[in-house]
Amino acid sequence: MASLSRLESEYRKQKRRRKMRRPWLIACAVLFAAAGTAAIIERDQLGWNHREASGVRAAAENSNTTEPVSTPSPAVTPVSKRPLTAGKLTLWTPQKVDADTIPVMFSFESASAQSLRVTLQVKKQGETDFRTATLKSGGELAVQAGKRMYSVAWDKAKDGVEAGSTFEIRLSVSSDGAEPLVQAIRNVKLQSREQVRNQVDRYVVNYGTWSNEQLEEARTHAQLAIVTAKNMTTEQIQTLRAGKDPADAADDVIVLGYISVGEDQRTDGFKDNIEAMKNDPRFTLDGSGPSVDPRPGAPYPNGGELAGSYSAAGKPTNKGFAPFYLNDNFVTDRVGAEGVPEFNPGFGSAFVNPGHPEWLKALEDMTFASDKVSGLKELLTPNFGAGFACDGLFLDTLDTAAPNSYTDASSYNVTEYEWTAKGTKELLQNIRQRYPDKLLLGNRGLFYYNADLPAFAYTLRGAVDFVLFESFRLDSRTDEWFNESFFNDNKYNYAQKLLAEADRSDGFRVLSLGYAEGPDGGAAKQALTDASGAAAPATLLEDVKETEQLGMVHYLTDAGLTIVNHFAAGHRLEPAAPTWGSTKTPSLYGKPYDGPREGIQQVAVRGKDVFVQWDVAHSSARPISYVLYAKEGTDFDKAKPIEEQGAKVIELSKDIPAAYAGAGDRTKRYPYESKVQGLEPGKSYYLVIRARNAVGQYEGNWKSLYVTVPK
Repeated sequence: MASLSRLESEYRKQKRRRKMRRPWLIACAVLFAAAGTAAIIERDQLGWNHREASGVRAAAENSNTTEPVSTPSPAVTPVSKRPLTAGKLTLWTPQKVDADTIPVMFSFESASAQSLRVTLQVKKQGETDFRTATLKSGGELAVQAGKRMYSVAWDKAKDGVEAGSTFEIRLSVSSDGAEPLVQAIRNVKLQSREQVRNQVDRYVVNYGTWSNEQLEEARTHAQLAIVTAKNMTTEQIQTLRAGKDPADAADDVIVLGYISVGEDQRTDGFKDNIEAMKNDPRFTLDGSGPSVDPRPGAPYPNGGELAGSYSAAGKPTNKGFAPFYLNDNFVTDRVGAEGVPEFNPGFGSAFVNPGHPEWLKALEDMTFASDKVSGLKELLTPNFGAGFACDGLFLDTLDTAAPNSYTDASSYNVTEYEWTAKGTKELLQNIRQRYPDKLLLGNRGLFYYNADLPAFAYTLRGAVDFVLFESFRLDSRTDEWFNESFFNDNKYNYAQKLLAEADRSDGFRVLSLGYAEGPDGGAAKQALTDASGAAAPATLLEDVKETEQLGMVHYLTDAGLTIVNHFAAGHRLEPAAPTWGSTKTPSLYGKPYDGPREGIQQVAVRGKDVFVQWDVAHSSARPISYVLYAKEGTDFDKAKPIEEQGAKVIELSKDIPAAYAGAGDRTKRYPYESKVQGLEPGKSYYLVIRARNAVGQYEGNWKSLYVTVPK
């Protein structure tokens, strides 16, 4: 790859650096704003209560069985029933991702109840009777004063409910022999993370508080929402998750909570008060930090290979701070001070090494009440801190590990921490292991997926379910809509390589984000929520087209990320047959590539096996798969449909060729390789590769290569 120019480096440095965190600076400090979106309804109707969740204590007894019941009522009939005083119950929507244990959350409030008896029932689609489900810790819960959010753990594996099946759940809550309150949700379906992510084609982002109108907009039009939990109550998050019809799981919304993994947001405000930071035990721990590049020969550029053998925890300096803080800017460029944690000058948070074990511990246990920042357990579970119970995480500040070549001493925001790429991958793998049923979305970090760059050795593919390509075309600047050179680099360089990685067997779904700012930002922002049918600015429509035709799920918003809308979803492209792209790095920065590389590119014989290689294709309906046609003896007749020519049809895997990664000439290097199955030894074939999109549309190239299979 051509070396980065200083202009490009400066742009990358400015643009990649946590742009989506701007609302943290401009939003009001709101602590769990009151939700006001739905009325409280008693008994068998749905109701919405508004209070943060806290811990749950459940008795060890478990008297549930898996025997079918013949009546729809799940309650044990007492001698006499009485209503729970002012009893209110809401059953919240379950997660979409399949797991052996499924948390079941509900809101409950009663002036008379001292303890609760909870029963969960399940009925598969097509069956007539409910079956009593197994609750891991029994169905007895203690009522706590002021507490409204509760949860039980359904042992789905024990009850034999298969992944992919559709079923209805019904929850009943009774107390002291009183008549139970009952709620139900239909069309519940648990699927793999891959299946869930590939169904997302509409999303929203809101970094601010949520009005009733915004909640309704998102519940009606979105399938996924990115939120800052500090600006919401637990009930608001659960209301958003429940979708338009809270009793129907088919329209549920996946909610991802914001978390910063490459910068410590707890340190906001300490940049100019280092002594106060040093007196806070959260920021000192064993005093072995800050840490620096541990590679032999460091600092950059004299350090060892990024993919070499070194400790992801870094090299300690023993200057009295926590070991996950960093001091490489000083060591490398003499920017800052020796032994002092380094801060992002634009956002005021200290850079961290995501791979240090102590940072994972800190991320786990942060709560908004004590840290003004929510951590993993508070965001993902119902029983810790505020218990937001989100469906997953929006992982920001992954760019801390950007290549050292992106900045130098003259840069506004110096970041010489490329060695932390190794630990960043380890962190995400640890989060994945601890929360296997949660969805992870990584913001940018495009260098992890670019085979030209050393960080490709630590690709986050396999650890994330989504990647966000922020500012693909429309940036947040107001003096111009977009910079053509930056856009060309995004479209013809980074996006090509990113989307090739997305479609692998352990890949991800790519979301894109544009900003309705620019020279006429007022009109553009108004168009996002204009229901009058007035013509939208052409540049917004072009932004949707440019992203959709590559197969990225697009969203448009304002610079503050607070306008909840469905403009991009309302202007989606109809699926069309794939078109070919190219992962060959453009010879000139900011210019288009030489042209697409369609169809089969290379065939090789290794021993007795035949291998084929090819490049990436694009369609608004991703993921893309690839099919090989092998015709014996004679070449293909372009005048006849390929299906009528007696060719073998072979599905191809999307493996990585050994020569794909690394710097240098990419002319003969391709992202995909597959061993060809089903060819007969000693026979000769003409081979054609065609791309197929997610709705079954094929492109129609005729490029063929010839091979004789060894005997």
